[in-house]
Amino acid sequence: MLIERRLRAEMPALRAAQFLSLARLIDDARQATLNEEIRKLTPPRLWRATSALNGAYALLVDSLYGGATAYWSDYAKLETAPLAQKLWAHWSARTATPLAPGTEYELVDEFAELLGLSTWFEWRPDNGASVASPRIEEPNLVAEGTTNPELLRAKHPAAVFYLLDALKRFAAMEPAEVRQIVLEVAIRGQEGLDYASAEKKYRLRALPGEDFSGLQLMCLMFAGSKRIAPELDPGMDLEEPFLTALEMFNKDQERT
Repeated sequence: MLIERRLRAEMPALRAAQFLSLARLIDDARQATLNEEIRKLTPPRLWRATSALNGAYALLVDSLYGGATAYWSDYAKLETAPLAQKLWAHWSARTATPLAPGTEYELVDEFAELLGLSTWFEWRPDNGASVASPRIEEPNLVAEGTTNPELLRAKHPAAVFYLLDALKRFAAMEPAEVRQIVLEVAIRGQEGLDYASAEKKYRLRALPGEDFSGLQLMCLMFAGSKRIAPELDPGMDLEEPFLTALEMFNKDQERT
């Protein structure tokens, strides 16, 4: 919020591009907030916080453009509207005068307090560690095969076909359906996905009647992310098998 306000005030040459960027962000946030299926899949506390934050952001954009937009109207009818307005009022009051360096950290704490999320995170000092610092291992996670990059690379041949299957699935889906699957896998992934095992022990509400392995879910999330937000890095080392799968998919499309 601070960055967008500063960009608009200090870099007028970017205003057209900024408006297009904000419109896209608002549209994505609106779909994620108002989609009933996504809401069913999201823990209530998390949906409440996300909805309120998205509402406050909509109020910011409407304020930046002097009423030329009406993004807040989608949030005004939700039960989280009062909380969104409370966040916006607090932000407006705190930013009415120039902020001192570091005040943004205080704003994060204050927003977390208003949202009831203060215990969800902690601040840690920046010790200036360089890339040469010793790597912190997570033995329990590595043992489960969920943070082992070498294991994932070894799984690339199998991942090609899982990614190809994902591309074929998503080709017949609307972006909102793809986004729903990606979100559900992301939520499931917070508990860890075991891609060391080929056992199909996971299920998705968005794809009923099917069982999936951990690697399959990762491939669904990777291919889905490339479909709905290709400019973003999904954060998984699956780019090489994805490009192979994409080439196979495109050749198959050409033949048909």
